[in-house]
Amino acid sequence: MQNDPFVILGVSESATQSEIFDAYKRLRDKYSDERFLEGEAGANAARKLNELYDAYNEAMDIASRRASVAGGGSKYYGVENAIRQKNFAEAQRLLDNISSRDGEWHYLQSVVFYNNNWLLESKKQLEIAIEKEPGNEKYRRSLSKLNSAINGERPHQESWYNADKAGGQTTQNTYTEGPQNRRRSYSQYRGGGQSDTANCCNACSACLCADCCCECMGGDLITCC
Repeated sequence: MQNDPFVILGVSESATQSEIFDAYKRLRDKYSDERFLEGEAGANAARKLNELYDAYNEAMDIASRRASVAGGGSKYYGVENAIRQKNFAEAQRLLDNISSRDGEWHYLQSVVFYNNNWLLESKKQLEIAIEKEPGNEKYRRSLSKLNSAINGERPHQESWYNADKAGGQTTQNTYTEGPQNRRRSYSQYRGGGQSDTANCCNACSACLCADCCCECMGGDLITCC
């Protein structure tokens, strides 16, 4: 059995975390389909999936340590790099693997939530970051701008995530935040954002309409009117 994770994934040892993730996703989809084949072909695909998963985690750990050294030792270098590449699924995976969660962890988690349009969850993470580091002005400025976005005071764009620093200058990554795609929370996102009041009104209107139709045909759906 091949033990080199980079060989299993089909990438070079110098592959970036993004390249490793793309290779893993491609092979995972391939073996996921093949495991339903009959006989040895399906069994082999199932074994390959397990092997692929272990190789992916090992390769990502190696690449993460390498990126951390290249980035000056920051344990969040890989997360920031994934965010810059707009690979928020990978940024979330890296955050989940960090057990020591300080203010910066919650700040970066806020960024990931923000880019999923989960503004209330993003706000909560910024508030936790400020609780952990009350004197951090970056977190406070970010929360102020995020509150403005939630209240509709900045309907077009928000640019509050500062990840790139070069020569003492801070470069801002700008993300579109329009009212047409703003979702206040994950629960509202899953529910479509429609209020209970609106649902109730729609139900009442439907009943009244049905009653009118029944009366036209000689019946009476709602006896009190």
